[in-house]
Amino acid sequence: MHDDFASYEAYLERYKMFYDEEGDGRPPIVSREQFAETFRLLKESYQAYEDMLRMGHVDQAANYYTQVINKLENTLAIADASDNFHKQILND
Repeated sequence: MHDDFASYEAYLERYKMFYDEEGDGRPPIVSREQFAETFRLLKESYQAYEDMLRMGHVDQAANYYTQVINKLENTLAIADASDNFHKQILND
């Protein structure tokens, strides 16, 4: 696996691993530019999610995670970033 989780090359490796079979639910491979923009959106979305939790809006945060963050993670072939990865991108 590529060392820099946030790189386009690491995304391509994850994509090949997570979406190894064609199917209706498999998102298309994004371009390098689309990857950068989606990754930026994911970072901003995690910040918004953390802000909602800090303000005590737990139900709203849970819905936001399901409706926004999960879709961005799927686009970037990130299985579940909530435990480890989001802390890394929030600190970058």
